[in-house]
Formats: sequence, C-alpha cells, structure tokens
Amino acid sequence: MSAARIVTLEVDAVDADASGFEPVWHKGRRVGFVAPAGYGYTIGKSVALTLLGDEFAGEGTALWVHIVGVERPARIIPASPYDPQGRRCGNEEFWPWSMTL
Repeated sequence: MSAARIVTLEVDAVDADASGFEPVWHKGRRVGFVAPAGYGYTIGKSVALTLLGDEFAGEGTALWVHIVGVERPARIIPASPYDPQGRRCGNEEFWPWSMTL
C-alpha cells in the first residue's frame, strides 16, 4: 500500500457541488472519495478535499468526481487556493485584533 495525502480539488461543477462521499476517479479507476466539499465563494470555485495515494496526488492531475450521478472533471490545485503563501494570516489589516498594544 502506498502513502496517501489529503489534496484539494477544483471541480468543474455545473448544477450541484460535491458535498462528501462522492467517488473520485482517475482513468476509469476509483482512487478515493470526496471528504468535505462545497462552493468556495471567496475564490469563486467548487472545491473538495480528498485522500489520494501519492501516485495520484500531484498538482494538476486530472480526475473525475461523480456529483449527483454525473461525472464532472476535477484537478488537483494548491492546498490553500485563497491564500497559498499564508500571507493573510499574519496581516494586521486582515486580523486587526492581532495587533500588539
């Protein structure tokens, strides 16, 4: 058994977003299931988390997710699409209460 890791998917959802437990496919093989998922209003995309084996977990890997019985394309994106460099977390403008007095 290979090592696995949690990855973030961007899903090309049309009428419904993934919500959890949907199968994730790679070239006709089920490779995982969606965990938490939904529409990311801040980034304007449907996103999902899934646990995948390392051989499928590379950024940009093309996958498919079944949403309400319809196969939708998905791809692995950076773990934090809203703030990939983690800059907002230490930004006093973003967290005004974190300023020292």
